[in-house]
Amino acid sequence: MKGMESVKKLGSKDIAKLAGVSRSTVSRVINNYPNVPDSTRQSVMKVIRENHYFPQVSGQLLSGMPSRTIGLFWLSKSAIAKDSLSSQYFVSIVDAAAARGYLVLSCIEESLSDAKSADNIRKIFMSGRIDAGIFIGAENGEPLVEELVALGRIVGLFDYFLAASPSANRLTVNFERNSGARAIDFLCDMGHRDIAVIYGDLKRFSSANRHESCLQAMRKRGLEIRRELITDGGITVKSGYEAAIKMLKACGGRYPTAVYANNDAVAFGVYRAAEELGLRVPEDISVIGSDGHSHGEDTKPPLTTIGFDFDKMFVSLVNRVVDTVEKRETYIVDEFFWGNLINRESVKRL
Repeated sequence: MKGMESVKKLGSKDIAKLAGVSRSTVSRVINNYPNVPDSTRQSVMKVIRENHYFPQVSGQLLSGMPSRTIGLFWLSKSAIAKDSLSSQYFVSIVDAAAARGYLVLSCIEESLSDAKSADNIRKIFMSGRIDAGIFIGAENGEPLVEELVALGRIVGLFDYFLAASPSANRLTVNFERNSGARAIDFLCDMGHRDIAVIYGDLKRFSSANRHESCLQAMRKRGLEIRRELITDGGITVKSGYEAAIKMLKACGGRYPTAVYANNDAVAFGVYRAAEELGLRVPEDISVIGSDGHSHGEDTKPPLTTIGFDFDKMFVSLVNRVVDTVEKRETYIVDEFFWGNLINRESVKRL
């Protein structure tokens, strides 16, 4: 248009000429390859910034270069996607990816067993639109995930572990395996012997581990495992409330002195159920959860729990996924994070 200056669009060849380097060096700088001297990297980046140069994504894909994009797949039908902690997961992943210079393409799909969702995910991976994918809410051993791994795609997973088939392109981050036992040991040390357990979806790696270690600890401590006090409570406030109401009504008035909930959302549901039945926490019934939900500080009384550093967990997962994309050496494929017992006011000493 008249009155506007014509601006020439520069290509990588022009940037290389201005910086006095080869086009391959410009490519290595753009893709953050490690084998570039710092002085050269800084010189090239200075020219790039001054000339507002960015490579075309379509051109990168056609030439087989990384897209610098990570897919984030949320499974809307999984209980974990409905938990309020999911927003914290999302922010942690996006921030960690941005720190490495990667964008996040977020996709919400019904479930991996849904044919349409599975085809959409395959298409995103196979088209080269993303360099890797991170899944939130996948069941342990999910067939589509294992299909992608077998095809050599880089996949990151939260709460997923297959001991019998480790793979360098399947990166996972997990909770410690014995937090259930630690919760039971704490309750026993506080004098509790009659303990109820509300477990979660046993298809999820963490739920199965917490439940198994919890029961092992109860046997080791010589506690009576009353069938009516062991119940499935999902991982949401609503499912926890429903499970607690059912369990407490089935006690015939012989209430447990304490409840171990497989996560904090379920523990919040136990609070609601106890209040509805006229039971006070912790005077009449003690409650301990697991995860370290931020709302646990605001409940009345504040919830005792085993807390985990989710930011640290997802930074680890994203960094290992990116390192794998960039062919950097990754020493840890499956990582487990230890939780910290946060002793607040919801467990009474007997």
